[in-house]
Amino acid sequence: MPASLIAQAAPSVSVPGFLAMYAGALAALAVLLAIAVPVLRALGRGALRGGDLALGFAATVGMWSLGYVAMMRPGLLAGEALFALTLSAPAFMGWLAARRGVATPWKVGAVSATVNLLVVGSLFSRDAGDVWREGLLWIGGLYAASIALSVFGGWVAARMGGMLPAQRAGDPVNQFATVSAITVFLLLITGGLVTGLEEGLAVPDWPNTFGHNMLLYPISEMKGGVYYEHVHRLFGTLVGLTTLVLAALAWANRASVPIRWGATALLAAVTLQGLMGGMRVTGAITMSQASEDLAPSIAFAVMHGVFGQAVFAGLCVLAVASCPAWRESRAAAVRAASNPAVALIVILLMQLVLGALYRHLQIPSPDGGAPAQPKWAMHAHLSWSMVALAACIWAGIKAMRAGAAPSAAADAVAKAPSAGSKGLRRTGAALHGLVTVQVVLGLLALIWVLKRDSAAIPALEVVFTTAHQATGALLLASAAMAWAWFLTVPAEQATAMPEP
Repeated sequence: MPASLIAQAAPSVSVPGFLAMYAGALAALAVLLAIAVPVLRALGRGALRGGDLALGFAATVGMWSLGYVAMMRPGLLAGEALFALTLSAPAFMGWLAARRGVATPWKVGAVSATVNLLVVGSLFSRDAGDVWREGLLWIGGLYAASIALSVFGGWVAARMGGMLPAQRAGDPVNQFATVSAITVFLLLITGGLVTGLEEGLAVPDWPNTFGHNMLLYPISEMKGGVYYEHVHRLFGTLVGLTTLVLAALAWANRASVPIRWGATALLAAVTLQGLMGGMRVTGAITMSQASEDLAPSIAFAVMHGVFGQAVFAGLCVLAVASCPAWRESRAAAVRAASNPAVALIVILLMQLVLGALYRHLQIPSPDGGAPAQPKWAMHAHLSWSMVALAACIWAGIKAMRAGAAPSAAADAVAKAPSAGSKGLRRTGAALHGLVTVQVVLGLLALIWVLKRDSAAIPALEVVFTTAHQATGALLLASAAMAWAWFLTVPAEQATAMPEP
């Protein structure tokens, strides 16, 4: 790496200061967990089931995702349609709760409204004299509308009758881990858009937004690049709350020791990810907006981008490992076979680092032209992609072969394949499908990046680079889930794998 880029990438924040800040955040989270665990345990005895929490958070994630697109101003008709779909999210979750029998519609609506309190403050007017009255109106209306929509969805489900079979309640930690993984994936997409639009520094301060408390920043001022950067932070707050509830739920439901500590470790990782995102903006521990007090860090930008994808993969693994079918298959594999997914995970992580270096080390042109490309990072990323492609194909074949091999743990009468076999076949197929899409998106992104001749960013460049990044995250997550499913393959089954 050239010396100028090394100097530009070096973080200015002191390591002891950063570690002290992280330690303080972990201590605060420990206190919150100590409060949340007994509360969830008490509520779980009848007042609030795991399905209520999972579907309530899912409704909020759906509303935020649709609202995010609607706020991009796609046009009058499209905006109104997206607004209607936003309102349909709690109704759909209420419908699903009634049809599946895993939750109570009105409780789903109440949970969704509670989570949406994160953003309701941004809707208040700035008139201090009316803030209390307006706040009560917004909060009361939020709860009333959310509960009414969820109950309406449940009523529709009751009237439709028989569309979906009733299911026994699943593992609440598994349900919530799945919702958490989806939430992090959406956070990655919003972050990819921020980087693709080159708006990572549109908001100069952190954790505030132009001096406002982040959760109270007026929605009327969220325009242009400020909108993309600020909403990315709001999604980060939602991810933080979601992983906090996930960890508390794992302890409250007395999940297995690996699941409990895995969820706790992921909460700590999300906290670290948030701090790195903040240091990417300020480069120092400060609340100031003054440019002389700020030193944006490219090093933290690279670490923030790569670590976020690793957190997403970790949540996907937790969702697999908390699934009852995985636990049963894992218990049957007394001695697991060798795990070929480990090498793939390492290779994909290296590819992610090279991609992040390429994206963040581009140098803006002083004369308004296209940014200068770090050629060494581009060539390294392209060269290593051949290794990643071969590794994905190889690991996918191994996974599908292992899934097709005869299993001693399979039902001897029905000859039904084990859950581990199904999981391996699916992840193997996902690796092949995703890597194909990833190669195509990578080529399209490269073409549009190289053909750019001005500071103006073509819309298709943003689309292709963001989609390429998101598919990379899905590839890493699929590799991580393949690793988890390989743990359910007995060593004796591995010796019986058929040739491809």
